[in-house]
Amino acid sequence: MTLRKKSKSKNRLCGNCHYHNMYEYPDLILCSLRYQNSNDFIVPTLGCCEKWTPDSQECFCVEEAMKKRNKNSVEHCKE
Repeated sequence: MTLRKKSKSKNRLCGNCHYHNMYEYPDLILCSLRYQNSNDFIVPTLGCCEKWTPDSQECFCVEEAMKKRNKNSVEHCKE
């Protein structure tokens, strides 16, 4: 099953980086570049680093992580 679509986003997010792989959908990804360099390779989907490289296709994880973040923000405001 493919979770990718053509990239429309210009946001520099881990979830639309060439090096991202799903880990804990949609919140966390595994960064293969950080893994190769023995760095902390589990990172937030909506995070970013200086090694960001655009991906030709965007994963739905960015869209879903943003929806989840916005939903949690609205619920937090209701309390």
